Amino acid sequence: MMIKKSVITFSISLILLASNCFAQTISVSNFRLLDSDLTANTAGTMEIDQNGETAALIKVVTTQTGFTFDGGAMGIVKTVQKPSEIWVYVPRGLKKITISHPQLGMLRDYYLNIPIEAARTYEMVLVAGEVQTIVKQARTSQYVVFQLNPENAQVELDGIVLETNKGIATKMMKFGTYNYRVQAPNYLPEAGNVTVNDPTDKHVVNVSLKPNFSVVTLKVENESEIWVNGEYKGIGSWTGNLSPGTYEFEARKQNQRSVSLTQDILISSEPQIIVLQAPIPVFGKAEINSTPAMADIYIDGKEYGQTPQLVTDLPVGQHQLRITKQGFRDYSSLLDIKENEITSLTAQLEESKNILTIMAGDICFNMIFVEKGACEMIFDKYISPSTIKNLNVNVNLSSFYIGETEVTQELWESIMGMNPSKHKNKNAPVENVNWYDCQKFIKKLNKLTGLEFRLPTEAEWEYAALGGNLSHDYVYSGSNDINEVAWYDENTWQTTCEVKQKKPNELGIFDMSGNVAELVDWYLNPFPLWNAKERKRLYPTRGGSWKDAEKYCSIRKRCGYTLTTEKYDDIGLRVVLEKEK
Repeated sequence: MMIKKSVITFSISLILLASNCFAQTISVSNFRLLDSDLTANTAGTMEIDQNGETAALIKVVTTQTGFTFDGGAMGIVKTVQKPSEIWVYVPRGLKKITISHPQLGMLRDYYLNIPIEAARTYEMVLVAGEVQTIVKQARTSQYVVFQLNPENAQVELDGIVLETNKGIATKMMKFGTYNYRVQAPNYLPEAGNVTVNDPTDKHVVNVSLKPNFSVVTLKVENESEIWVNGEYKGIGSWTGNLSPGTYEFEARKQNQRSVSLTQDILISSEPQIIVLQAPIPVFGKAEINSTPAMADIYIDGKEYGQTPQLVTDLPVGQHQLRITKQGFRDYSSLLDIKENEITSLTAQLEESKNILTIMAGDICFNMIFVEKGACEMIFDKYISPSTIKNLNVNVNLSSFYIGETEVTQELWESIMGMNPSKHKNKNAPVENVNWYDCQKFIKKLNKLTGLEFRLPTEAEWEYAALGGNLSHDYVYSGSNDINEVAWYDENTWQTTCEVKQKKPNELGIFDMSGNVAELVDWYLNPFPLWNAKERKRLYPTRGGSWKDAEKYCSIRKRCGYTLTTEKYDDIGLRVVLEKEK
């Protein structure tokens, strides 16, 4: 009789944990009746089955333990573990038996080849695979994971500051109990302890700090500035976190009286909304006269009747004044209003014979006469297929008329029946148009007036912007100080502005620098702009716009666009009139 022995393999450890694995299934090498063995029928070793009979005994020979036996419907009476064998008591007439082992597998429905009689003893020799015992080292440490809110919280575990990434901090710790502290700016700190003792899984600690602040929203009308304890926060509305304490909230606006509010802020889970009183306007008066009288007064683009006029309730500070009268040059000046004072101003209007007033339906607009002369064009950007650069050209020009202002939205809408502009204002330049839109507008304008309007050539535009034969050779049209004559990216509020608000140039032409970039003639331009990469001719614009930096608003600067279909909210036009019919 051959029986395989167990093989036990050891590895060094602190605590021994055994796990078993099987190599092969169970089989029976021999089953027989033990004729002379009276164990099943001897007092002390005899068992009675469920039918009241003396049970048969099968002595299962094996060196392994852990077997279970199943007799099916007839059942098993009893099993007894003995050295080197297992006694299995079964009822008379048992036909088959199933033998199982958690590591070695199962021998299902083994048929007994001899009858099983009551009170008889049998022997079954098992052949089974080897059981290998593997000794493992027990885990004595585990990860601690902190999940933090807010994410910028810092964890200190037993005096060690842990690294935190997006609100998660981890650390491998030996089994034991540890103290931790979590803190973050503007939050109340939290302390506690954590016990690490689970060898199978990490220990997760969720910490959500309580805020040591309140969410405060400050609101104020009239686009006023918001200040908190002397620090600027924003315009109109501001939301932020404030720690407990006493605060001074202030609403400010230039040339108006500031209004302040002192208030205690307490910790609250609910957002707090505080509405501040708007700054108090401070007013003055202006007495405005002109020679000759009965001229139209405009202050900051708003009409205030005709001269002589006493204008009351003007906010203190500087205002843009414009006085206009048919047949005279426009008068422009800054009006400085002071509190409780009357500012007096008398404008001497200069008679002008170089203004041509055009009626187009119900709209009238002015054209400025530009006397013939020579213009030296200095091209700071001239790229053609031959890549010529820095070309200086003298151009002789005949006399012409040019628009006193850019084409306004009011004039465009009266001719075209619609307003394409993104920034709607009837007195602001039309924009969001391309070169072909402008040609359609000019064609309709010519049909309505019977005149021959067109876009200016680059030479005509530059000559007029320089002031014609009255030129002082300014950098910008009318001044070397861009803020006197142009709306550009540092003095506008993300939009176009009404025309004629800035100082005109030497000829009385407005806004040739800034406000909107002006398209000039594409076909009549002898010095075209080119896209060198795509080898395409560009549609030129001059003068720069409200969204451009200062350098792009200079008279000499050239820009080009592919405006066949593209439209921009800072490109418009100005027209010229070659001759009267």
